[in-house]
Amino acid sequence: MKRLVLSLLSALMLWGAGFFAPVHAQSPANDLKPTFISPTPGLYVNGWPAFTVSYPKEWVEMPLPPAAVLRAGAPRPDSYPSPSFVILVFVSPRPLEEWAKQFMPVWVNAFTDIKVLSDKPSQLKDGTPAREVEVEFVPKIDVTGRSIENAPKNNGFLLATKKDVTWVAILLLGDEGKLGEDVKRIPYSLTFQPDREKPVQVPPDVRAFLDMYSADMMGHDVKAFMEHFSDRFFQGGTSKKDMELWFRNDPFSPIQRGIISNEATVTVFEPRGDKAYVDGFLVSKAKSEANAWKTPITFQQIINEHGEWKWLGNRR
Repeated sequence: MKRLVLSLLSALMLWGAGFFAPVHAQSPANDLKPTFISPTPGLYVNGWPAFTVSYPKEWVEMPLPPAAVLRAGAPRPDSYPSPSFVILVFVSPRPLEEWAKQFMPVWVNAFTDIKVLSDKPSQLKDGTPAREVEVEFVPKIDVTGRSIENAPKNNGFLLATKKDVTWVAILLLGDEGKLGEDVKRIPYSLTFQPDREKPVQVPPDVRAFLDMYSADMMGHDVKAFMEHFSDRFFQGGTSKKDMELWFRNDPFSPIQRGIISNEATVTVFEPRGDKAYVDGFLVSKAKSEANAWKTPITFQQIINEHGEWKWLGNRR
């Protein structure tokens, strides 16, 4: 249940210089814990969908915009980290061939003189279908959203793939010419790990929370539904109020889709005092849709407030 247009707008207003650092070797272990729980320099580990991405271990993490699960760049003195890349995970039923309908409405708000240099089908190293796109553009706003003038030409490389209706997209950005094959190893290091997606048991009170959350989603009562979110909720720049607006207004939200069935499966559970990391997927279906959607649980962290579990988001 990812915020779509607003999330992508915030996430894609990022850019950097060229890429030169080598990629950190990826661990083959199947029992990796998600980065949110146990970070490893140079290796991003996602909960669900279970995947990893390798990048130079000396790169630093940057603040997360909505829809992004990782944003990192090479540190440099007296300036914004660059080069940089962002990993986005969001839900859309569009096929990969329609990447432009996902990203162009966002890019035109942040960039000008956009040129698509290449657009072709590709695949990950395990054969998973993907889409590879190279673009060049001139930024018209900076990372804070302020207008800028005389910006240098930037280059971007987008690799997108899907798991059911869940998109995983990696965007590399630079302003020192066409991006080299060496740095394209970052998105192509994307590796799905289905062995990490087996269901796990959770305590009865957590299971009850997830069941009630699902039931209220099917009830389409946004006010009641939002009671499952802490007032401290924060997910990559998105507040509880922002989420409520999304549930009420976005056609991709489960409320607007008119969900008639919904069930949560947990694949990662890690208790931490009054908080816990929860990841997995929701299987939901709307009356007007032929098939059920399998989508990420998304919010990752819950907190026990006065005896009740509530979503906290990726706030640390």
